[in-house]
Amino acid sequence: MNISPKVYTILGTYARAFVAAVVSSYMLGNTSVKALFAAGAAAVLPVILRWANPADQFPAPQASVKAAAKVVDEPTA
Repeated sequence: MNISPKVYTILGTYARAFVAAVVSSYMLGNTSVKALFAAGAAAVLPVILRWANPADQFPAPQASVKAAAKVVDEPTA
């Protein structure tokens, strides 16, 4: 089975969100495995929902990014 680098990047995003939520919950004193897993799942859920939404335009189309950069970079009078 050959996994592309793009898939590794996506899985890394999910893993970072999951681990960050679990560690922060544990550091707050929560040691219940069920609660730690729930915190991790809650952190990954928005990433999955964003992926599942066909109307989500992230990353933005290249033309709109260039237009926004032009507006931001222009000096004000």
